[in-house]
Amino acid sequence: MEWINEYIQWSAWKEDTVAETKCIAQQNEDYLEITYTLLDAACLFDFSSSNNTICLKISKAYFEKYTTPFELVVAQQDICCNTQSKLHELLNCNLQGFARSVYLESIVLYLLYQVQKNNLVFQLNCDTCSFVNKPLELEKIQKAKEFILVNLDQSITIPALANYVGTNQCYLKKGFKEVFGQTIFEFVQENKMVKAKYLLQQNKLSLQEISAIVGYASLSSFSQTYKNYYGISPSIEKKQISNS
Repeated sequence: MEWINEYIQWSAWKEDTVAETKCIAQQNEDYLEITYTLLDAACLFDFSSSNNTICLKISKAYFEKYTTPFELVVAQQDICCNTQSKLHELLNCNLQGFARSVYLESIVLYLLYQVQKNNLVFQLNCDTCSFVNKPLELEKIQKAKEFILVNLDQSITIPALANYVGTNQCYLKKGFKEVFGQTIFEFVQENKMVKAKYLLQQNKLSLQEISAIVGYASLSSFSQTYKNYYGISPSIEKKQISNS
């Protein structure tokens, strides 16, 4: 266990068996505790060689500096690609001293933001979303998400995805948006771009190889999409990484 500051502590360990990728948040009068479990097959990043369970414990006193209180609505939440990215950074941070404390606290703040964001999505949908209240239909939406994550190297179409999970296209699109707060296209593109950036920062593969891994047959199409998403072309970013 490591103390980031007087209010925040975190720990990580490796479980022999992890059934699914999920986030469990719970609280009492004194602490908010968030536990992440990471099933490698369902993650965008490689957690197979590192700890796959992470726990954050945050004193309620930490939130007193904010004008509005932290509210926990949804105890169990999904772990999106951006959250996975931050957890990967948390596990692999090599900074020391003050720099480490500030950097780790910034990651914790982002993770808290994501928990609050998921609360908001749930609150907006909970009165009308039939998918959340029907386990079988929710399972189909989760199955669609898992299919996307393990097939980012493919060109994923909505008709094929609907056929795979056993529902119609309209129902799939509506359900996916209500459950995850994103369209299927937005979710696919976000995960492709996050994975591409991660691979680019590893500086081990060519742009052509990265392009293929995230499902682009054309390097020019990948480069344009990457530039539109991040505001910088992958070739320029790769040069900056190589020169740093």
